[in-house]
Amino acid sequence: MHASWFIPTNMHEMEKKRMAANTTSLKIRKRRLCRSKCSRSRLPDDLLVQILSRLPVKTTLRCRCVSKEWLALLSDRGPNSIRYLRPTMCGFFYRRPYVAGSWQYAAIHPYKDHRFDLNKLTSHLPDHRNLNLLDSCNGLLLLGCREEDRSYKSMIVCNPFRIDEINWVTIHLHAGLRQLPLHRTFISAKLVSHRASRSFKFLLFFEDHGLNEVGGGAAESFFWCTVLYSNRGQSRHIYQLPERVPPPFHLYDVAFDNNYPKVCIVRENKTDRLISSALKKIRNGRVRSLMGVSRGLAHFAFCHEDELHIWILEREDDKRVWKPKHNFRSQPLIQQHKESHRHHKLEGNERVYSILPLGFHPDLDIFFLQIEWRIYSLHLGTGSMDEVAGERGANPDGEMFSFHPFTMDPSTGLGERREYHMGFPEIDP
Repeated sequence: MHASWFIPTNMHEMEKKRMAANTTSLKIRKRRLCRSKCSRSRLPDDLLVQILSRLPVKTTLRCRCVSKEWLALLSDRGPNSIRYLRPTMCGFFYRRPYVAGSWQYAAIHPYKDHRFDLNKLTSHLPDHRNLNLLDSCNGLLLLGCREEDRSYKSMIVCNPFRIDEINWVTIHLHAGLRQLPLHRTFISAKLVSHRASRSFKFLLFFEDHGLNEVGGGAAESFFWCTVLYSNRGQSRHIYQLPERVPPPFHLYDVAFDNNYPKVCIVRENKTDRLISSALKKIRNGRVRSLMGVSRGLAHFAFCHEDELHIWILEREDDKRVWKPKHNFRSQPLIQQHKESHRHHKLEGNERVYSILPLGFHPDLDIFFLQIEWRIYSLHLGTGSMDEVAGERGANPDGEMFSFHPFTMDPSTGLGERREYHMGFPEIDP
């Protein structure tokens, strides 16, 4: 009887141990399953790329808290792992105007570890020593090939991070941009491409000064552009830029820096729309203006002595309407600049300070501006301003840096052809 009393007890202990072992085994299996779900190594690379490329950058970066593997993946943003993130602006190239120096590169958050040298990125291109950066868009660089007379007779579009044997195309111009007829002026060049696209668009903007007086007054002039479509292999001329009403700047009674139309291109229903805004025809104004695209919408910024105004073009009742988005007083921004560089109060009357607009971040609510020769990023939602690049020295003439945002996107293609030809129409008498 005494022995029979121990039998159930031993069986009870054995059952408890078996249940504990099962519980431990279940926990181990759950832990392994959780780790396998969190680990990026369990997902095929192509599937992972498809998932992350569809997310905004800020949303993707929040995945760093999932596991150590995800943290390591999203903290390493070198050329080999940038493909795991949706391509966005990682920095910009800048250079003083009218100076034959090299282009400088400044990285921005969250790509502060990037260091790019434009000369090295383009060293494999033909005649690379005579190339000048004119524009950039979604991983593509637009470079002008300078001739001895400083004219551009050809252009190169290049994606320096594609692994193709030849990662550039050449655009031959039938006439040099500085060998144009007397009454024709070259204004600017613009490059348009989209993420993971296999084609691009190349635009040249001109002003033709009329030879005949209109109504007994000044001679008429008009702006036009020629567009090259890489997917068609041909170009066409747009003689009438789409007329758009700019924001109601008449409320401010200001004179702008030039009367060239401000242009940008937005994507609507898989179609590129050219947006242009003609300003007051008053030259040598003290107000600097800029048009750009952020989060897929057209933005317009202008700065005068007292304020910085930013407007956004939105759709309302099937019409595009300019609406005020942000407004900043100039003096607090200038004062922060002066304090950060320890300018003495006595220098206030000697130095000339002005805010110069440089560009919009394509995906974030950030605006880049220049004070003297310093470049700042202004967070439009919070009003905080951080210095990101620049040089020392005063800027009494209010000269602006040449500024080109840069995105590293190996997926952006250049089309099937390697050479294109563009011609310009004759001037109507």
